[in-house]
Amino acid sequence: STWVAHLHEFDHTYREWMNEKTTTKDPVTGAYTKVYTHQRVRAAYQSLLSLHRRDLLFTYLQPPPTTIDPDNLAATTNSLEGGINAPIKELARRHRGLSLPHQRTVMDWWLYLHTEVPDDPVKIARDQRWGQDALSTATDLITHNTTATTNDIGAPAEYDTAIDTSYQHNLGIQKGWIK
Repeated sequence: STWVAHLHEFDHTYREWMNEKTTTKDPVTGAYTKVYTHQRVRAAYQSLLSLHRRDLLFTYLQPPPTTIDPDNLAATTNSLEGGINAPIKELARRHRGLSLPHQRTVMDWWLYLHTEVPDDPVKIARDQRWGQDALSTATDLITHNTTATTNDIGAPAEYDTAIDTSYQHNLGIQKGWIK
């Protein structure tokens, strides 16, 4: 292809320039080392060359033979950003108070409801062990969040039911100057 010919022409024209080296001195050790002067250009060229050799460049130009209606393929991902990602982001923003597992479940169901050929909901529920995976996760979280007030290290409880109402000499309104 023409593009590959231009890449090889670039290599032929600028190879000596890309191979130039600069001597630098390490400020800590005082040692001198040689580094490529145009390292970023070399890295970009090597990246393009490697991608070309692995046939990973411009793959969208030749769609797979099994593609239905290849003339209708979008050249950008704009349809994803406005069509799928934007509503999901809006859904997450509107329900930002939910726990992360619950948010994920909401988004999973949104995706399910907007899938062209969705799987059977019973099959999905069976794959998720009829909610037992989510239930065990929730149970673990509840157990973790309700740490008892009496613990071995004397730290306050992460979650408690009330303020201690018994008299504490050090609690109360303090008046006067600090001395």
